[in-house]
Amino acid sequence: MRGILGRKLELFVMRREEEGAGHRHQRVQSLILDELRALLRDDVFDPALADVRITTVVLSVDYRHARIHFSVASGNVSRGTVERALLRATPFLRARLADAVEMKRVPDLRFVFDGVAPPNDGGAPCIE
Repeated sequence: MRGILGRKLELFVMRREEEGAGHRHQRVQSLILDELRALLRDDVFDPALADVRITTVVLSVDYRHARIHFSVASGNVSRGTVERALLRATPFLRARLADAVEMKRVPDLRFVFDGVAPPNDGGAPCIE
């Protein structure tokens, strides 16, 4: 019972955060999403992160925390390996984000596993 109530409360809080978020909030989320995708594609050379796709960014209303949802394009690398690699890359990603995005404070990044994505068709890059 407590788990269900907690989940409902979390969904309610997330909806309230999204309702309070204006156009600027959505633009900043989109900017962070695009920048993280570009950083993973162009600047991160960890083989454990080669098949990682950033799917969404959920930024808190106060811009201090960001949940980065990711999926793995193939089953070659375990979820734990990818999560450890993302944890290692977080300081680098935050520093590069600070250079690229004009913000008073760069949000803390927390990575959330979304699942295994279907494989890409052809030789297209995995990062969307």
